[in-house]
Amino acid sequence: MTRRASTRVGEVLRDLPTLETDRLILRKMTPNDAGAVFAYASDPEMTRYVIWETHRSIEDSRAFLDLAVAKYESGGEPDWGIVYKGDHRFVGTCGIVSWEPYHARAELGYALSRDYWGRGLVAEAVGAMISFGFDRMNLNRIEARCIAENAASARVMEKAGMLYEGTLRRREFIKGAYRDMKIYSILRGQLRGRY
Repeated sequence: MTRRASTRVGEVLRDLPTLETDRLILRKMTPNDAGAVFAYASDPEMTRYVIWETHRSIEDSRAFLDLAVAKYESGGEPDWGIVYKGDHRFVGTCGIVSWEPYHARAELGYALSRDYWGRGLVAEAVGAMISFGFDRMNLNRIEARCIAENAASARVMEKAGMLYEGTLRRREFIKGAYRDMKIYSILRGQLRGRY
């Protein structure tokens, strides 16, 4: 008989840990991060392919952080702020969403300041989240998706060892249009020794 994950969100995430990679610190976000979040989330080029709207004011960033902090307090799905060790700046966010404990499945999401694109930082953050998902959340499958035109995000998933599964045609209505979505995944035990 196959063992099913019975882990509850709050049990695992009651005290969200800080994760560290060679170049990054993934930590809980605080209201003090509003200025840093607004700096990248208000950039139309950075938000071109994300599912959320470009932040128009610092209040949008504060509202985002209020939701993140509330999830920490309730043991909700994990969201981390990404701090680049090179200059100690808060440069983006990453998280594990849509956790379905019964199916031992969840999805990854991430956003990074355009000033830090092209350095492989998001793939590094994704690797840390994959390890956390398999080790701490008892996941069997981790998914991620991107708008089909977002070649950079697709490369991030591939660099992190995720496999392309297909394109879901006109799957989501994003910013006024139905968009094709590419979906990637990695399974527990895949690429042994990597995570």
